[in-house]
Amino acid sequence: MLSYKLSNFLLNGHDETPITDDGITFSELKEDVSKARVSIKSVPNEEIALFHSDAYIFLVWLLAAWQEGRKVLVPVDKNIALNPSFSGWLKVGEFDAPDLTGWDVGHEVANRVFSEVDSNFGALGVFTSGSTGEPVRIDKTMRQLENEVDALEFTFGEKIEKDVVFYRSVSHQHFFGMPFGVFWAISRGSMLSRVAIKGGHEWNTSTPQVLITSPSFLKSIADTTSQHKNIGSGIRSIFSAGGILEDSIFSIINSITKNRVVDVYGSSETGHIAWRSSPEMPWQVQEGVEFKRPVEDVLEIKSKFCPSDEWFSTSDLAHLRGNSFEILGRADRIIKIEGTRVSLSQLVASIKESSLVEDCLISDIENGRRAQLGAVLKLSSLGLQTLEVDGRLRLINSLKESLRGKVNAIAIPRRWRFVEEFPANSLGKVLKVNLDGIFSDGLKTPIIISRKVEGNSVELVLDMLKSLDCFNGHFDDFPVVPGVALIEWAMRAAEVHLVINHIFSGMSQIKFQKFIKPNQIIRLRLDLNPESMNLKYKYHNADIVYSSGILKFRNK
Repeated sequence: MLSYKLSNFLLNGHDETPITDDGITFSELKEDVSKARVSIKSVPNEEIALFHSDAYIFLVWLLAAWQEGRKVLVPVDKNIALNPSFSGWLKVGEFDAPDLTGWDVGHEVANRVFSEVDSNFGALGVFTSGSTGEPVRIDKTMRQLENEVDALEFTFGEKIEKDVVFYRSVSHQHFFGMPFGVFWAISRGSMLSRVAIKGGHEWNTSTPQVLITSPSFLKSIADTTSQHKNIGSGIRSIFSAGGILEDSIFSIINSITKNRVVDVYGSSETGHIAWRSSPEMPWQVQEGVEFKRPVEDVLEIKSKFCPSDEWFSTSDLAHLRGNSFEILGRADRIIKIEGTRVSLSQLVASIKESSLVEDCLISDIENGRRAQLGAVLKLSSLGLQTLEVDGRLRLINSLKESLRGKVNAIAIPRRWRFVEEFPANSLGKVLKVNLDGIFSDGLKTPIIISRKVEGNSVELVLDMLKSLDCFNGHFDDFPVVPGVALIEWAMRAAEVHLVINHIFSGMSQIKFQKFIKPNQIIRLRLDLNPESMNLKYKYHNADIVYSSGILKFRNK
């Protein structure tokens, strides 16, 4: 049973009850909301755009706007507000040119009386990027928001005590982090974390907690075996959304946390539809949701979290599995190339049959007058070895040859990229615009194909693509990587992996022995002496050294 409802949240609560992980109380929240109302009351805009990285400040503005009868538009990315069609918004928070940045903390507020918000009130406008990155607005009523929070508590609340902190590795601006990490937390009387966790090194697992996260975050934890022994006993539940959690990651996280991991299926349009707590478990349809039977290709659902009682067609293919369904993949994975229908799902499956490939994504790239297919691959250990020994051209030709007879010739990708990880947002979702960016000209840094971290040493395998910006004009008849770029890339890699919270202070013994040319596969080795904070770097291939030197760092 929930302690509070969103619609009358400010009318309840014990004043000294903590709201946030840093001890802000219910009475302080109400005081701040009263002051924020004064700022909102002074402006005429009916719709308010809200963006703030601090979940508490976000909550204050949200509650204040609702008390003033204003709908709040919540973009995932503050850059959405740069679109001219959104010029009428009142921008509040951390936008580049906000109308309001904060409330007057010294202002005396006479009116501290709050009202219950009508359940039919159009409380929220959220945005989904879909598969293209183009923002699409989705409106939510107060009733829809409360229905979703009620369902969360009904299904999962029994195993979670009230005195926990809801941590997030995903943004509360997204309509997964928001209902799970903010609305559910405050409605049940738990505390919310003000700032999202950026990486495993910021995850304090000893505090009693619920973690709202993504497959990409959990994969980074699963892949970093040195962190497993540091996972504490504070975890009560982990909720992951933004993509289907891989079976192997599911098993590893379940094993090291020894607690409930919930894979959540849904979307910004529908809210959370279904869930499972193991790879073998069929999807459990959430309370308040039903799906149309029989399942004919595209999954259709009805939900108390949707704006109408009509059947809603999701973007996913599915088929019936007992009393539930199995998700097969996106329904929009059929495209036309030069008038021929191509199944991207079939193409991906065919590429992944190769022992050289661990995973694959395909994007259709506009290239002048014709579209081309681009393949972005994570290579297996055999594939990485083949790439380094035989080179990229032979590897690509081998992959193309493996597709002949399996797919239409027009479906064989013309362009290929090899990556360590797909370019994902904070929820682990890969947007087409980011996938296409891997194929763009003018890349600032080489693509990392793989990395190995051992103590104070790191080794990266880098793809020196001819589309790197540093080749432009250096030199026209003999393009090579400039020495200054090699130093810069080594420095940035060190700052990511080995010298966090230190600053560059000098360099010595810099040598440039051989030219690095376009499309070469090069290893970058970094070795840190933690006592002197001197870092040796070396660009090499087998026994060939291209450049080396020592970079020096000191405390900030």
